[in-house]
Amino acid sequence: MANFVPHLQQPIINPFPGIRTLEQQLGHAVPTRIGSNESPPYPAHPVAQLNLADCAPYYPDPYARDLRQQLAERWGTTAECIAVDAGADALLLLFLRLFCQVGDAVVLTAGSYPTFPYFARGCGVNLFECPYTDTLQHDLTALAAAAEQHQAKLVYLANPDNPTGSVYSFAEIAAFRARLPSDTFLLLDEAYIDFYQDSEQGTILPNTARVRTFSKAYALAGMRVAYVLAEPEVIAKADQIRIQFAVSHPAQLAALAALADPAWSRGLVAHSIALRDRLAQALAQLDYHVLPSATNFVCVVLPQVEQAQAIQHRLWQDGIAIHRPPHPASAHLLRISAHPAALTEPFLAVFAAAQAGEL
Repeated sequence: MANFVPHLQQPIINPFPGIRTLEQQLGHAVPTRIGSNESPPYPAHPVAQLNLADCAPYYPDPYARDLRQQLAERWGTTAECIAVDAGADALLLLFLRLFCQVGDAVVLTAGSYPTFPYFARGCGVNLFECPYTDTLQHDLTALAAAAEQHQAKLVYLANPDNPTGSVYSFAEIAAFRARLPSDTFLLLDEAYIDFYQDSEQGTILPNTARVRTFSKAYALAGMRVAYVLAEPEVIAKADQIRIQFAVSHPAQLAALAALADPAWSRGLVAHSIALRDRLAQALAQLDYHVLPSATNFVCVVLPQVEQAQAIQHRLWQDGIAIHRPPHPASAHLLRISAHPAALTEPFLAVFAAAQAGEL
């Protein structure tokens, strides 16, 4: 029998096993994927102009210098304040490795983005979860108090939040940072920040990392490329333990091409927001409780977990994937990507049938 380290004796379950796994479980295809918050169809992607095959035989720059420089210019900072890795999830794990040992305390909101606690359990930390507020927002006061009480090494905060779509302004986040113990690291997951306009998006806070992705507003989820803004000493140490060559040469070129065409990304963001708002309105007209969203998805609040589960399972039968969070604190929510497929009559008919008690 394999002799795993003690904290890995328990099962650690991947919250996002993917569409292929779902199809195997269901025994049929699920061609309509509107639960992963991938970008909706949008014409003339900048990547289409690249010949990525030419760079495939070569190792990439492990420090993604060109991309870091372009990002630094985009946010009005320096390349020393930026690191690049293979998707935002890779950066979340990187900062757990950077700041936490087995047994350290980590504070987060119960029911928020499940990949972070999935990684945290794999690192053997002690998780302390605070509930959402009654309006399904992060309770910043409770999180700060828990960080103080448990002497937390790290606090994780998704802003805008996944799965609720709620957001706090930079001023509110800065005030939250000031309330945390000075030696507690704040890990801000800003995967959806491009859908929320704030003049301080390039500002770097002390003892804080701001993690961003090219998956959503740049339609590069399949390329797996993301970056983080933090103080130079944090970036320098992160680069010492980050997996080198993780961000492929094609991924770096694709990200550079996307950055070089900001009008395209702005158009995609505007298109996504328009789809999101139309979907929210359509569901509200069916008397569903739809949360305000600062993302490229809509979050629907169901009175009971069983109702959310019934809708999700019926859509699975129809070959449509939406997301229902696995955590008990958010299992009554349904997260639906902004996508034309979510505005079709067959899709909305399932929600109408559920309201009529016909599922």
